[in-house]
Amino acid sequence: MSAGTRHGNTDRLTDSFIQGQVEKGHTVTKVYLGSMKMAGCRGCGACQRNGNHCVVQDDMQKLYPLFAACDTLVMASPLYFWTITARLKAFVERLYAISKEDKYPEKATVLLMTAGDDKPDTFAQALEYFHVVSGVLGGHEAGAYLAGGCTGCEKTARNISMKHLENAYRMGLKI
Repeated sequence: MSAGTRHGNTDRLTDSFIQGQVEKGHTVTKVYLGSMKMAGCRGCGACQRNGNHCVVQDDMQKLYPLFAACDTLVMASPLYFWTITARLKAFVERLYAISKEDKYPEKATVLLMTAGDDKPDTFAQALEYFHVVSGVLGGHEAGAYLAGGCTGCEKTARNISMKHLENAYRMGLKI
């Protein structure tokens, strides 16, 4: 979960999805990227020369084993400037360290997003990026839930429709 605010709209949407997953019997590890110190990829290529170990020593080192163990990667993000957060993008970039000959471990993927806008093309850029990431990870898109019309920092209170929370929960039950 890559939002900068705990208990905000994206966090609540993620928790609803997780609730469905847990009720279905899945084991879920929720990671809050907002509290982690994590840089983007430096593009130095050292990982490709030293046994696929990233030379950047930060909290991403804690995430590599979790990523290796998971069968499904759920990416949750608010919409910032028409796409996912920089925190989530940094996580995705740093997966390069574990690639071998530009091949990545295969994982099912899920995208959960919130946004203030609720226009037909609100999530277009982020969804396109999700398709690219999913393709690199084997093309097993398990689903995407895009919750538009949420209020956020522009209002005094964050608000996400119960409809979105219920739909994310149902999606968690199905996957």
